[in-house]
Amino acid sequence: MKKFTVLLSLAVLGACSSDEKASTSASDAKTITFNDFESVAGWNVDPALLDRGRAHSGKYAIKVDKDREFSLTFDMALGQATPTKIKTVHLEAYAFLPSDKATGMLGVQVMDDTNTQQLFGDGIRLGEAVKSYGKWVPVSKDITLPENITAAQHLRLSLWRADASDYVLIDDVKLSIKE
Repeated sequence: MKKFTVLLSLAVLGACSSDEKASTSASDAKTITFNDFESVAGWNVDPALLDRGRAHSGKYAIKVDKDREFSLTFDMALGQATPTKIKTVHLEAYAFLPSDKATGMLGVQVMDDTNTQQLFGDGIRLGEAVKSYGKWVPVSKDITLPENITAAQHLRLSLWRADASDYVLIDDVKLSIKE
């Protein structure tokens, strides 16, 4: 599986896939990215963006809280994800919400070819999807992308705090091509 570049910016940080984990649990032709967040530890990523010790698998999960609006962010040009046009993606992950004050959104965005303006956004509203607090819960959603997307535009995936006043954890994220 391809290694992805770690991009650092104010709200956008790229994540790397773990070759060993991905090859055993998430590797297939339709997988755009899979991350269990074990491979980003020690990669000059702000350690405050990772939660250690409460992960669904391994040691690390991504988090947002009252001090962090966005998590690590996956970012890739659509043309790098696949040579064919993507119509629908399938987003799945495990979410941990300690209380009903932890909401947040695991979001997918399509950005313009300069990667500066959002053209489309959707995702899993965790406050609506998760009703069991204090434990890891699987969440998923099919997301239909706009028909006018191009290979030069960017696909982003990240956890957004939104209106959460409690911390939110996400682990074992997979984004794949449905059609």
